[in-house]
Amino acid sequence: MQTGALTRPPDLEAFWATTLAQLREVPLDLRRAPRPAPTAGTVAHELRFRSWGGQPIHGYAITWEGATPRPLVVHAHGYRSQAVPRLEWVRAGCHVVGFDVRGFGRSLAAVPAPAAGWLLTGARRPETSVLRGAVCDYVRATDVATALQVPTLRAVSHGVSLAGGLALMAQAVAPRADLLVLGVPTFGWAEGRRLLVEAGSGAEVAAFLEQHPQYPEDDLQTVLAYFDAALLAPRVGCPTVVGLGVVDRVVPRATVEAVVAQFRAPVEVMTFPVSHDAGPGMRAWARFDERWLELAVGGVPSGFGRAGSGPGRSPGQRSAAASRTQPR
Repeated sequence: MQTGALTRPPDLEAFWATTLAQLREVPLDLRRAPRPAPTAGTVAHELRFRSWGGQPIHGYAITWEGATPRPLVVHAHGYRSQAVPRLEWVRAGCHVVGFDVRGFGRSLAAVPAPAAGWLLTGARRPETSVLRGAVCDYVRATDVATALQVPTLRAVSHGVSLAGGLALMAQAVAPRADLLVLGVPTFGWAEGRRLLVEAGSGAEVAAFLEQHPQYPEDDLQTVLAYFDAALLAPRVGCPTVVGLGVVDRVVPRATVEAVVAQFRAPVEVMTFPVSHDAGPGMRAWARFDERWLELAVGGVPSGFGRAGSGPGRSPGQRSAAASRTQPR
């Protein structure tokens, strides 16, 4: 897969260094309120903590009692959604922390109601973009997970779609995870998204530009480049599992492949017929959960994935249609 040249802002590193410095000045202010435990041997809490700009972010934690180290999974949610307790991950033996990104679910009040769509909130400058705070929300959630002080086997950052893009960027600028799990991560290859996306946040951008022809598109693309998951992917250092759909109107395959092409860390890609779909084809994604849980619980084996960046499929990338032990 060939993409156009990625447009890298010259001050990208400085922008994220400044952002993290500002985030560190905000007290975590973690507050926990008990909630009913979903299964014997676990404890559950509602969470509230402070993120970039001092905004309150809400979430939950379900952790296991006892001294046995377990995987600790942090996750968020997709666009126009909110975090739902992932009890299946708990039953698989994981501690789980989930949170609602600013402007969604229980964290709705952290972003004023956007007239043109969430993604365009503050989009005239990278310093005011909602994505800046959203990436920091994910970073802060990993700080919360550490603050819970539960016996941890390995830290896992997980995200699908919106959360996938945020998880990748958070790991790139503030590494916390031992394993990164990305299902159709969005925000990759900003220029390609403008041309290929038919629904979701990318469609909001297209509609806004059509309705406001006086707004310089190049200016908006310049801002979005600071949050291009493909530009930040080379900074990820931990093993990563990526799932992509061959047919996807929200996060097109080419945009995910643009991200994968930039990874330098070992990465394993699982390809599925569709994603962001309500049909029976989505059942194949059960294999994605099986795979990353296998790695989270059992560890990443020697020879996992591939090292180094490069386009296209490689022997370390896997297809969901093939046996997990059969290289492509």
